[in-house]
Amino acid sequence: MVARLRAQSPYNIARIVVAPAGGGPDPTGDHYRRAGELLQAWVSQGVLTSDTGPAVYPYSQTYTVGGRRMTRRGFIALGDVRDAGLFTHEETHSHVREDRAQLRLATGSDFGLIFMIYSDTAQAIDRILRDCEDGEPIAQSEQPDGSVHRLYRCGDPQRVARILEIMEKKECVIADGHHRTAAARQTWEEKRDERWAGAMMAFFNADAPGMTVLPIHRVITNGSRRDIDEVIEKIAEYFDVALIPMPDVPYDERASFLLGLVTERARHDRVAFAMVGSPTEIGFLIEAGRSQMSTWPWPSAMPETCRTLPTAVFETGVLRAALDFSDEDIDHSARIEYPKDAGSVLEVVRRGRAQLGFLLPPTPLDAIFELARLRQNLPRKSTFFFPKLLTGLTVHRIEAGPAD
Repeated sequence: MVARLRAQSPYNIARIVVAPAGGGPDPTGDHYRRAGELLQAWVSQGVLTSDTGPAVYPYSQTYTVGGRRMTRRGFIALGDVRDAGLFTHEETHSHVREDRAQLRLATGSDFGLIFMIYSDTAQAIDRILRDCEDGEPIAQSEQPDGSVHRLYRCGDPQRVARILEIMEKKECVIADGHHRTAAARQTWEEKRDERWAGAMMAFFNADAPGMTVLPIHRVITNGSRRDIDEVIEKIAEYFDVALIPMPDVPYDERASFLLGLVTERARHDRVAFAMVGSPTEIGFLIEAGRSQMSTWPWPSAMPETCRTLPTAVFETGVLRAALDFSDEDIDHSARIEYPKDAGSVLEVVRRGRAQLGFLLPPTPLDAIFELARLRQNLPRKSTFFFPKLLTGLTVHRIEAGPAD
């Protein structure tokens, strides 16, 4: 994808924001210095130009999921990463966090959006945003996943003041962008300059139509020295395991078939996953109830309120207990990948590039809010808010002034 994006234009934002090989950080700093030089060249050439005054930027995404076409509306503005009303809900990877901090320091800019969600059943801001969509958008893009992204500009002082007035009373939860948030905080602590506390954010109402949370799955690439029978035997010490033969299920329907079983078990107050190994004609349904999980060797850092959520159960019962993953394995992703597409999980196992694949259910949206307000974080890669926000749709130049 990076190669395709770079080929599209000499000014594609992928030329600046993509991390070094391995995810960074680059200990030499050369990668970030080149990014800063390229950004400055784009500004000098007029590729990027500054806005003319204060504004918020209404941002809508129209997309299809589960056969339904829907639109999610929000707005882009600067937010203060020191704000006590800003809540995280997910742990971060240290190497990714450091890479994003180094990029921010070298370029003095934000390119990616921190995806913020807030609760407003009255949808007061949503009505203002619809009114701001008169005329043509200042930017529009259709993505390969079929989503259409539209950006507008709202510089009307009364509308902007009303939006700020409403948001002043809101608590916000980071839906996506925990690494960017942590990097922004880290760079502000280093600079101790008020301007560095402002980060580029996109705010969306979780109570409005179009808020979709999908699961992030897991693939074990090279981790276990056990064969499949030994893995299942170990997992069975913590979970109920059922064999699911699938020779009569067409290959391209197996992922949906397994996810349907996982969803069904959730209705019975169970936490369930589907597991595939080689051959992919055979799947396994792995599930546990509250009584089973009460005796598990939970990490002391895992909050009690997290212990029935899918990713926390998977991390504790499968990764740590059954597959002997260490904190370092989980933090650096050396033995695990996180596909968002269920079909790709089966494909990498079928091709022999991975030993095991696990299909997980989504994390409930109300649980995300509840844990965030308790200042308790979910395991890494717990949520996939679909569709993703576009990187480079707007750029915040930190020391260039509030209108930039």
